[in-house]
Amino acid sequence: MDALKVLMERRSIRKYRAVNVPDEVLQEIVEAGLYAPSGLNLQPWYFVVVRTPEKMTQVRAVMSVVALRFNPILQKQFHAHPEVITETNHFLVTLGGAPACVLVYADKPYGTEGRDNVIESISAAIENMQLAAWNRGVGSCWIGAPNHVDCGALFEAGFAAGHGEFVAALTLGYPEEDPKPHKRKGGRYTMV
Repeated sequence: MDALKVLMERRSIRKYRAVNVPDEVLQEIVEAGLYAPSGLNLQPWYFVVVRTPEKMTQVRAVMSVVALRFNPILQKQFHAHPEVITETNHFLVTLGGAPACVLVYADKPYGTEGRDNVIESISAAIENMQLAAWNRGVGSCWIGAPNHVDCGALFEAGFAAGHGEFVAALTLGYPEEDPKPHKRKGGRYTMV
């Protein structure tokens, strides 16, 4: 697929078909993350690819705690849109039926490079994985909610003890339906 087409057509997917993503496709997606640019070539990431039903059940158990703690934030932000609250809570608990996810950790001390450099580099890796997934017909959704409600330690202890701070989860799976194109709001820019 054309790179610009992938960039423009990629969407966050929140409902997945009950079809496993082949290991070789998961490896390709993760390798794309490993090739992301990173400040000072630090490559400060550690990925855990969760793909077995048992381990996905563990991820969903943690996400159930996340949903409970995140609900007050949703209530405040979307009080006029209860359907958004319901849909988001449902997604957090079920992960949309995703058969796999990547848990992403900051595996290097910040040191003089600073936390911003590490998080920016990891964000580039996550975006690379999203684009590589979309290129293979695999949907994804980047989830940062666990850190907003102090649940990162649950993912650290349960999946990657000793491999740094939890940053985000990335669900992976084949979309249940074709995502509808949408127009972007905001994001203005100036060329000078």
